[in-house]
Amino acid sequence: MNSYKQSLYVGAIRIVANLLMVATVFFSMYMASRSDLPAEAGFLLWFLCTAGPVWGLAFLATRFVRRRFPAEYESFVELPKVGRQLVRWQVAPSRARLTPR
Repeated sequence: MNSYKQSLYVGAIRIVANLLMVATVFFSMYMASRSDLPAEAGFLLWFLCTAGPVWGLAFLATRFVRRRFPAEYESFVELPKVGRQLVRWQVAPSRARLTPR
């Protein structure tokens, strides 16, 4: 069940972040039109100052969700000198025994 929750929440975070990016573009265009700076410089200033925090928060929220709801192939392991870490693991396929003819 955690894999489903993880993919659902991460997908929702991405959708919200992309909608916020569309709003950021419109906000940056509006603020550039009201600024004394040239249009390109004003747009880039506002866009870069608002896009960075949006994607930073999306990254942190995604990281929180992945730690809160580990997938089926992930688990927390206590590593020496590192502490508790989220690791991905995969079971190796079993080797078929070769029998002599």
